[in-house]
Amino acid sequence: PGMSTHEKKTFDKVYSYADHYSKLPWAHDHPSRFIDEIAATRPSGKVLDIGCGGGTDSVYMAAQGWEVTALDFIPKALEMTSQRAAEQGLTVATIEADVTTWEPTAEFDLVLDHGLLHNTDPMRYPAYRERVMQSIAPGGNFVILHWLQRTPDEMQSEFGPTRASRKAINDFFAPELQEQKFEFEEYDGMPESVGGSMAQAYYWFKRI
Repeated sequence: PGMSTHEKKTFDKVYSYADHYSKLPWAHDHPSRFIDEIAATRPSGKVLDIGCGGGTDSVYMAAQGWEVTALDFIPKALEMTSQRAAEQGLTVATIEADVTTWEPTAEFDLVLDHGLLHNTDPMRYPAYRERVMQSIAPGGNFVILHWLQRTPDEMQSEFGPTRASRKAINDFFAPELQEQKFEFEEYDGMPESVGGSMAQAYYWFKRI
C-alpha cells in the first residue's frame, strides 16, 4: 500500500504554494539536532534523509563530506534539495519514492527523519519501520524529530503531526535501536487546531 491520496494531495498543495524552501511550514535553517555531533565523529559516511523536504539536513551533511541520498515522494522537494546543493557546489543523490514501498539498495551510517513518521498514516507504521531497519547499517545512527505527547491526556491535533510519548517512540524502535540522546523544545502561540502549543522532540538512536 502506497501513500494514501489525502497525504499526497496535502503535501502537493503546500509545495505548489512554496516557491522557495524557506516558505515551507517545516523549513528549518539549522540542521536537525545531533547530526553535527554525528558528523564530527567521522570524516565521511553514507546518510539517507527520508522525507528530505527543503533539504537543509541533506545539504548540511553533504558539506561535511558525507555521501547523501535524499528521498521524498514530492518531486519539488527533491528539486529544492538538488538546487540548494548545487548552489554550494555539492552533490546529493535524490530518489523520488514513498519510503514505505521503497526497496533500500544500501545500508547507511545515518538515517534521518525530520518529521516524516509523525505525518504518516498509522496503517503504514509497520512498513515504515521495516524500511528504516533495512536501511541502517550495524552500529549506524538514526535521528528522528517527532512531536512529543507531554502528558497521557494531551490531545492529538486535528490536523498535522501525531504526538507520541518518549516511551512510545523508544518501544516502536526497540530492540534494534537504543536511545543515545533525547531533547525537546516547546512552542507556544500555535494555532488552536494543533492545541495552542506543542513540543518537538529529537531522538538519537544507535543500532545495536
